[in-house]
Amino acid sequence: MKRAVQLSCALIALALSSHGQIVLNFDDLTLNNYDPIPASYGDTLVANIADIQYRTLNPGDFSLYESHLEFWNSDYGDLSKVAYPSANGMVGEIAIVPAEGYGVRLVSFDMAGYSHADLTNTVMRLLDGSGNVLQNFAASGSVSIQGDGTGPQHSTFTPNLTFAGTVLLQWGTDWNVGLDNLQFEAVPLAAIPEPSTWALLGLGVVGVLGWRRWR
Repeated sequence: MKRAVQLSCALIALALSSHGQIVLNFDDLTLNNYDPIPASYGDTLVANIADIQYRTLNPGDFSLYESHLEFWNSDYGDLSKVAYPSANGMVGEIAIVPAEGYGVRLVSFDMAGYSHADLTNTVMRLLDGSGNVLQNFAASGSVSIQGDGTGPQHSTFTPNLTFAGTVLLQWGTDWNVGLDNLQFEAVPLAAIPEPSTWALLGLGVVGVLGWRRWR
């Protein structure tokens, strides 16, 4: 049983193995507060990621408000140099677009409240390029974001989600919630199991465990 479980875990690890992770943290930008983050920023930071896009959206229908996010140097919890929506009450969006033949693995990201305040996101989700929701952190209501200097000063989220296409990260609707340390990588499509493959792998593990118990 132990060997079978180890083999299954090894297969999963192989399918999602690292191919060059990047942490998008805006630290190498020299901008003033309220400056737009350059549209080209991050496009050449990691192999096989074709484009990284920044947008501010309207919260009602998620239509485009402005084609950029803005930059802030400090005081979002203990984070420095963060991205946030360009207007209060709006939704921030970062799109990670892979090169042909690749998908995206979004590992983790940090968020914190300004100025050193605990806040909430009422929108916080991952979508594919067609707008289908892949993961909704706010499905049961608002999401707590740390920022108060008397406690944890930022919140870390680890979706560890792998998708065979573009991944969108949306958050809002308070521009006092900033995003930093977005960690992701490109993954060859051949290394991303189809949903049916995951199901069969899971059934195989269950079957091995059941056989072992029967013995």
